[in-house]
Amino acid sequence: MIKRLSICFHILVCMILTTGCWDEREINDQAIVLGWGFDQNEDGDYIGSAQIVVPGEVGEKSSGQGKGYMVETATGKSLLDVTQNLQTKLSRKVFLSHQKVIIIGERLAKNGISNILDLYSREPELPIRTNFFVLKNGDALEFMEVEYKMEDMPSTAAKKMFQSTSGPESTTFKDFLESASSEGISPTLPILEIISSKEGEKDTETFRLGGRAIFNQDLELVGFLSYRESVDRLWIINKLNTHKFTTNLVEEKGNVGILGMKFNSKVQPIIQNDQLEFHITLSGTGVVRENNTALDLKQPKNLQIIERSYNKNLQEHMLSTITKVQKEYKTDIFGFGQFVHKKYPRKWKLWKKDWSNIFSDANITVNVDINIDRTGVTGSSLHLKESEIQK
Repeated sequence: MIKRLSICFHILVCMILTTGCWDEREINDQAIVLGWGFDQNEDGDYIGSAQIVVPGEVGEKSSGQGKGYMVETATGKSLLDVTQNLQTKLSRKVFLSHQKVIIIGERLAKNGISNILDLYSREPELPIRTNFFVLKNGDALEFMEVEYKMEDMPSTAAKKMFQSTSGPESTTFKDFLESASSEGISPTLPILEIISSKEGEKDTETFRLGGRAIFNQDLELVGFLSYRESVDRLWIINKLNTHKFTTNLVEEKGNVGILGMKFNSKVQPIIQNDQLEFHITLSGTGVVRENNTALDLKQPKNLQIIERSYNKNLQEHMLSTITKVQKEYKTDIFGFGQFVHKKYPRKWKLWKKDWSNIFSDANITVNVDINIDRTGVTGSSLHLKESEIQK
């Protein structure tokens, strides 16, 4: 009996170890796409550009053996059509599960990207956590053809740029889809920009991370935030981790730079006489990293001067950003509608269909409270003479 059980056990182990996957695919038969670019021409046709791994050349840039990728394009009446037409140019099967980024050209973004969301939500092979970007002032194909010296793949570089600067925020396809399908908030995407670069005496191109692209509820691009304005948005939605600020002091000559942290946001909607108001309270702490004034920061009164200047300047900048979004774009990218929905659910049912206009007419006040709690190892700049230091 024991012998029979032993034989059965060994047979079972062998069956498990030798079992193959029903959908197994040979890696040598796959065209691995790391980056997809989508554009639209003047005739309304879609243009797809794929950044595809070149086997044997990844990591060989320094030896002069060529790039680790190739770029192939195709056009079509739909995105599915683009993929099919792309396949006719490749000897290997298009493999999309390793995608790192999707780049949307500005023209297509302005015309609307709902078709892209529909394709990605239906196709099981497409990774739902792929990072989304909009290329400002250009076509996605331009990005696909720009080399990036620090990474083998430009697609990888774009993803790493965003991860190193965005703090806790993420903008994957999943995140964008959730925002697009939610009431009381409009979605945004990070921006990439192609810029000129100098390599010795040769002019080249590279790219950088910009601010945010703003979409309305029809998923059409309506405007942009600068990088600095996108920081304001992060603070309001409580997703700002750390950020370096520099400001000119109101009462003194020069500027002071701080590392801000422990950011917090509180948004309070108030309805009075059918008029909507939002009271926003923003707080955080700061550590002085640069002092280009004559102030001795060991003196508490001088720290108060810095705090007053920062609170005033940050409040003005925040109001400017909110007013720009309210009046120019009439698109609630801060999620203020969700606060109204939570506090005034009955009122929200009446307002939600006309929320863009109600949001743009709301009165908004902002109060900023930054507390400077550390100044570094010195009180004043070391190059100043004793007589120049303001105690």
